[in-house]
Amino acid sequence: MTDRQKIFLSIIAIIVAAGFLVSYILSPSDSEDFPDGGTWSKCTSCQQMQVIDSEQRGVFYEENPNMVGRPMVCPKCKKGSLIDGLKCPIKGCFYTQAKQKSDGSPLCPVCNSDL
Repeated sequence: MTDRQKIFLSIIAIIVAAGFLVSYILSPSDSEDFPDGGTWSKCTSCQQMQVIDSEQRGVFYEENPNMVGRPMVCPKCKKGSLIDGLKCPIKGCFYTQAKQKSDGSPLCPVCNSDL
C-alpha cells in the first residue's frame, strides 16, 4: 500500500468517525421506554399509559388544590386516577416495582424479562 493510499484511507476514516460523532451528539436523548423529564403513569379507569411531566403535575395541582396529596386525575378520560410506574423496555409492560432474581438483577414482574 502506497503512502497516498494510506493518507486517503485515513481521511475517509476521520470523516466516518466525525459523522458518527455528530449523529450521536445531535440525536435526541429521549427514549420511549425511559422518558427524560417525565414519569410513566397508567390510568385506573381507561388503562392508558402516558408520560406525565412535572409541569403537567404542577398545573393540575395548582388548578385543583384540594387534590394535593392524592393521585392525579387522568387527563385523557377524566375518570380514573394515575398510578406512577415504569415501562418494561422489552415488551412494554407497565409495572410499579421490579422483581429480583436470586443474583439481585431486576425482572419485569409482568413478563419476567430481564431489565
